[in-house]
Amino acid sequence: MNKSIRAKVACKYLVCALLITGAAACEKEGFLYDGITDQSGTEYLVTDTITMTMSTAYLDSVPTSNLGTALVGTNNDPVFGKISSTSFWQVNAYSGTAIPDRAIYDSMVLMIHPTLEHYGDTTLPQHIEVYRVTETIKRQGNSAFLYSYSNFATEPTPIGSRQVMIRPHRDTTLRIRISDVLGKEFFDLADKNSTTITNQQQFLQYFKGLALKPGANSQMITALRADDSLNLRLFFHTTPGEIKQEYRDFAVYNSSLQFNHVDVERPAGSPLTVLGPGKKLLPSADADRRIFVQPLTNIVGRIDFPYLKTFNQLNKFSKIMRATLTVRPEKATYKYPYFLPANLPLGVINSGNVIEDTLRSPLTGAIQYGSLVTDVIYNTGTAYTYDITNYCIAQLNTTDNSYRGLALLPPRNTGLSNFDRAILGDNRNSTNRITIQIYYLRYK
Repeated sequence: MNKSIRAKVACKYLVCALLITGAAACEKEGFLYDGITDQSGTEYLVTDTITMTMSTAYLDSVPTSNLGTALVGTNNDPVFGKISSTSFWQVNAYSGTAIPDRAIYDSMVLMIHPTLEHYGDTTLPQHIEVYRVTETIKRQGNSAFLYSYSNFATEPTPIGSRQVMIRPHRDTTLRIRISDVLGKEFFDLADKNSTTITNQQQFLQYFKGLALKPGANSQMITALRADDSLNLRLFFHTTPGEIKQEYRDFAVYNSSLQFNHVDVERPAGSPLTVLGPGKKLLPSADADRRIFVQPLTNIVGRIDFPYLKTFNQLNKFSKIMRATLTVRPEKATYKYPYFLPANLPLGVINSGNVIEDTLRSPLTGAIQYGSLVTDVIYNTGTAYTYDITNYCIAQLNTTDNSYRGLALLPPRNTGLSNFDRAILGDNRNSTNRITIQIYYLRYK
């Protein structure tokens, strides 16, 4: 083979290699090209200039029942304000082995078990008070939940209290001593096998429930297990002969009625003070180019695309292939003792700020949680990213009455059992800007 032929063959292989490399690069990078036209006249384009409006939305009601978590304490958040949480629940009637003859009452304590979740600085003291509920704990009307605004009367004086430093990674069980007057009353009723304490309905008339409230010196909110481990424990011992101590437990009854009540006092001068039943939207332009997320205090981030339905009018023939949304927490707003939600789904929200659905992946059908990436060094690369392709396609055919926006909110099963919060930049934020990219085909 002469040199000319070898050169032609080598050139052919080189061209093939370049084509293969280019094809692989396009497949890897997706639609990262603009204004490229194939022979049929189809253009592959990307735009990031869709108009967005961002605001903090006020939710009228936040369900907090049946989450398996009791939240108690007070925290002074410099951005979100002074937040206090009280937990309510009903107590199970006496059951199990009868009190032995000649048994003697010792004490009654409330057994509580902290989880790893907390809101605030764990080096500060926690002050918890136990109250006897005097009003029947029940849902209103046909509601399936109790809410953060739900509340029930208690006795004015606590039946037990404790001030302690709670170490979430070390303390697994804490005890709060309960009034001996009430403890002896429980013991005497159990000793007599009275139906007042053994029959559940009669017991609920006699003892309507318990509430854990923050004491005057509480400086953090603690999350406790609200399962069978949250119980009143009645201690007694038997005589004569060898002294043997025993106990009987009164655990949580009807976990669907255990809930957390939340009170909020926003900081003076904060833009969040305007939010409430009378004003449900705070534009990011009025909040230093930020939106706020903390569902347990009734606020979520809202994102709207008012002109998305006119997208196809820009071209005679076009088709959205993919759309991504990237949301960035504002720098230095998520350092200890405050944390970003690990999971931050996107909900579909209507004009009345009612969450109607959760956005799912077009590929798997699973709920999208934002795929949080945390930049612990510079704080500028921290972001949640979502595929909003199906949402964008659906909005192309909407009318003003059927239009829906997007809401950033933690998942109900875990996001409403803690006070994790996020402060996010809008599309004009100087350092942490929200962005959208829409990849589409345009046919000429």
